[in-house]
Amino acid sequence: MNGCILILPLIVSVMAIFVFYISHRRILRERRNYERSFLEKERELRKYHEDLKFLQSFLKGLRSIGITTRVSPDIRELCQIIIEKVTKLMKTEIGSLMLLNPETNLLEIYGSVGLDEEIVRTTKLKIGEGIAGRVFLEGEPIFCADIEKDPRFMRKANVKYYSKSFISVPLRVGDRVIGVLNVNNKEKMQEFNQTDLELLAIVADEVAAIIENTRLYSRMREMYIGTIKALAHALEARDPYYQGHSERVARYSVEIARKLGLPQEQIENVRRAALIHDIGKIGVPDTILLKPDQLTKKEWEIIREHPEIGEELIKPIDFLENLSPMIRSHHERWDGLGYPDGLKGEEIPIGARIIAIADAYDSMTSSRPYREALNKEKAIEELKKEKGRQFDPHLVDVFLEVLKEEVER
Repeated sequence: MNGCILILPLIVSVMAIFVFYISHRRILRERRNYERSFLEKERELRKYHEDLKFLQSFLKGLRSIGITTRVSPDIRELCQIIIEKVTKLMKTEIGSLMLLNPETNLLEIYGSVGLDEEIVRTTKLKIGEGIAGRVFLEGEPIFCADIEKDPRFMRKANVKYYSKSFISVPLRVGDRVIGVLNVNNKEKMQEFNQTDLELLAIVADEVAAIIENTRLYSRMREMYIGTIKALAHALEARDPYYQGHSERVARYSVEIARKLGLPQEQIENVRRAALIHDIGKIGVPDTILLKPDQLTKKEWEIIREHPEIGEELIKPIDFLENLSPMIRSHHERWDGLGYPDGLKGEEIPIGARIIAIADAYDSMTSSRPYREALNKEKAIEELKKEKGRQFDPHLVDVFLEVLKEEVER
C-alpha cells in the first residue's frame, strides 16, 4: 500500500511531464506555423509593394511615351512602343494592340510582339469576329487560363493551340471602345490568373487614354497647320506673283531631304516649315511687299524682319516648335553674311539650308514685277555660282541631282 502511495505521485509527475511535453510541442509547432505564415504574409506584402511600385513606374513610363510622341504622333509607332512595354510587364511571349481602322471599319494590329509579320499585315477582323472582335463588340474582357480545357473554345478535333493562355481586354474611352489589347502565352508555361486580368485592365485604361489623347493632339496639330497654311495662302493672294510659291518650295525641299536620306519625321518637319517659311511677311505692309520698284534701304530692313516675325508666330505653338529654327534661318548664308543672326556653315539648321536653296530656285524661275523669270539653265548657273557662298555646296549638288532626275522622269 505504501508502495502504491509512493508510485502514484511518480505516475502523476510523469503524466504531467508528458502533457507539458505535448503542449510544448504543439505550442512550438503553432509558433513555427505562425512565423511561417507571418513570413509568407510579409513576403506577399513585400511583393505587392514591389508590384505596385513597378506598376506605378510602368504607368508613368506610358504617360511619358504619350507626351514624347506628341512631337511626331505616328499612331503605329506609339502602339508598337506600348505593346513592347505591356508584354514585358505581363511577362508574356506574345502580345498585340488592335485598333479600329476608321477607313475600313476593321480591327487591325497596330503593334505586336512575337507575331509573324504576315499575320500582322493580313489580320483584319470585323467587329464581333473572333475573340478580339467579340471583346470590341461587347466591351468586356475575355480571360482564358487554358484554351484546351475551356469549354468556350474546345474543338471536336484534338487540335493543339499555339496560344494556351490568353487575356483580351477592351481599350475604352468613356463609353466607346477604340481597340483591344491582347496578351498570350505567359513565360515559363504559366497560366494567367485573375490578378493578371485586373492588372491588364488597369493598363488598358491608361493605354486607351494615351492613344485617344495622341489622336486628339494630332488632329489639333493638323488644324493649326491648316490654319497657318491658310494664312500662307492668304499671303500669296496679296501678291499674284507668289501664287503656288510655298507648295513648290515645299516640294523641292522634300526631294532634297529624301535624297539626303533624312528620317521621315525630319522630312515632314522640313515640308511643313517650307510651306510656311514666309509666314512672317504677314507683318510686312502691302506698300512694301507689292512695290514694283526697287526697295529703299529702310524698306529692305522691314522686309528682312520677316524671318523673326515668322519665328515669333510659330514658337508659342509647342508642336510646331521644331519648325521655328528653319523659319528663322532660311535667309542665312553659308558664308555668314545672311540674316537675321549671321550664322555660318553648319551653324545654320540643315532644314533652313535646304529651304534656302529651294526658295531661291523657285524665286529665280518665277516672274516678278521688276524682272522676268530666269529659265532653268540660267537658274542652275546661279546656284552653282553661289555654292560655298550663299548656299551649302553639298546641298546644291544634291538639288541639281533632283532636278536632273525630274527631267529624266
